[in-house]
Amino acid sequence: MVFATAAALARRARRVGFEQLTTKLAKKGFYKGKGAVSPGVRARTGAFKVVPWKRPDYVVPANVHGVSAFAPYVERASAK
Repeated sequence: MVFATAAALARRARRVGFEQLTTKLAKKGFYKGKGAVSPGVRARTGAFKVVPWKRPDYVVPANVHGVSAFAPYVERASAK
């Protein structure tokens, strides 16, 4: 009993850099991800249901439909 209390109050070395959990520090199979939100939820039956408010909403400018051919941002001819 006394040994457990002494061990709890003993000085320990500071663990610098171990505050953030990474895949190197976690157990096998841990996947942290990139913070992306899933576009839906898993149902009880195992099917995946898409939630409309979680889907990405892409806004296309009105003048894009009149353009017949798109050019790359940087042309090969301009590179030296």
